[in-house]
Amino acid sequence: MKSFKIIFPLVFLTVSFLGCDEYLDEQPITKFYEGQIFSNEEGLETAVNGMYINFANYDYHGAHWHNIVPVMSGKFWSSQPANADATGLNCTSSNINLEGLWGGMYEAVNSANIIIQQLENSSVELSNEDVALGQAYLIRGITYFDLVRFWGGVPIKTSPATAEDLHTPRASKQEVYNLIISDLEQAKLLLPDFGEYRPERPVKYVANAYLAKVYMQLAGEDGGNPSFWQNAYDEAIQVYGKYSLVQTYAELFDDVTNRNTVESMFELNYSLAGGLRNSDVIRLYNPNGIFPNLPTFGRIRPNKETFDQHVEQYPGDPRIDASFFYESYVRANGNTQRIYPSVRNGANGYTALKKYTDPNYNGSTTLRNFIKLRYADVLLMLAEIENELNGPDNAYQYVNEVLNRARNTSTGETAEPANWSGLSKEDFRMRIMRERQYELLGEGHQFFDTRRRGYDYFLDEVVELHNNHPTINVGNRDYIYPVSVKNMLFPIPFSEISGNQKISQADQNPGY
Repeated sequence: MKSFKIIFPLVFLTVSFLGCDEYLDEQPITKFYEGQIFSNEEGLETAVNGMYINFANYDYHGAHWHNIVPVMSGKFWSSQPANADATGLNCTSSNINLEGLWGGMYEAVNSANIIIQQLENSSVELSNEDVALGQAYLIRGITYFDLVRFWGGVPIKTSPATAEDLHTPRASKQEVYNLIISDLEQAKLLLPDFGEYRPERPVKYVANAYLAKVYMQLAGEDGGNPSFWQNAYDEAIQVYGKYSLVQTYAELFDDVTNRNTVESMFELNYSLAGGLRNSDVIRLYNPNGIFPNLPTFGRIRPNKETFDQHVEQYPGDPRIDASFFYESYVRANGNTQRIYPSVRNGANGYTALKKYTDPNYNGSTTLRNFIKLRYADVLLMLAEIENELNGPDNAYQYVNEVLNRARNTSTGETAEPANWSGLSKEDFRMRIMRERQYELLGEGHQFFDTRRRGYDYFLDEVVELHNNHPTINVGNRDYIYPVSVKNMLFPIPFSEISGNQKISQADQNPGY
């Protein structure tokens, strides 16, 4: 017999934006109270803030995303025993991080649904209504885009969750993409331009960029449809020149207070205030002992081949020092800890990602934001799209803009990475995918990039590269990846199969 889960549509919203005192007062959650929230501009803005909190919180981008997505990309390793299945690309449907991520993503969807339903069925005219609707459509579209790329067809929920519509069947992948495109088109029309709203919130060009990503995904996966490359170009070119790159790559990550820069398009803003645990990025990525009296575990580490690829491609690339702790690092107590490539066994037999440091981290909250989308990503997208449409001649300009910045440091310009020229269309295609890894490592793109070119690409660029790497040590916490098409998707969580009466084990993704 399947169990029942009851979800009240406003619970997440009130917890998200009410302080502890208000929540503990146990005010009744009623339709009247819901109407009050959406009756004025201040209440609507509070609801939007609650939506962003759900999008950024522990169960979605704050922790579970980082615990499972990098390791399932095949480009990272995890020391967490509960995550050993995912680290070996043998993820089970009961993986705790998988379960948490699924639930967190649908919480984000639900928060967007509440705002959309309230505003589209309200007779009250609010000056910030369009901006709020645009943000809700954007968040819902992005979340479903993540969902469909992780799981394929998923349940579609476009109204606030109630006990009556709790059980929802899997929609087809095409149906999910139709919703995503519709939502992002709505967001593109409703979101403001620069200077018309809060500077840390996304503007309409973010919707253009995500639509371009959607069409790139459709152009490449499952054999692809080449006509979508033109759709992708039509959206991505709208973003070109609207943002700029910061002067050096290192400044994106070396100062935790350097937030929402001219390069940042969509950034999840975290705070030290509140005391509630909202982000685990500091403890997950930073090696043990790096900060005084602060718990960091360094659980999520780049694979050995991930680091070696970059060093072999571009020796002397300043992005290497900005992205990795390697060879050794100095602990807060003054001791030196040797790590990969000086050490090749155990947890220290891996480098560590350097992009998520925060000396202010207090064990629960952080000032370190998570950049969901930045302009360098769009430039690399344009290079890839232009190459697919017309070959490399006009594509160099976009990737070389990224490389020019990569060479620039606070002390001068380096020789690597050199500008590209003289490549065939096929060579450019391979190189641009690697370039995305070097530029965007650890920023949430590797899982998607290793799969959107199809299964053969995944086998070559992930499985074969990993399993045949000369420093792999299977007897000492390394894994051999299985050759299995199942790893193109996540398994549907066991809790969803057992709790949703319209999904059964027969609906599980192949191989799980």
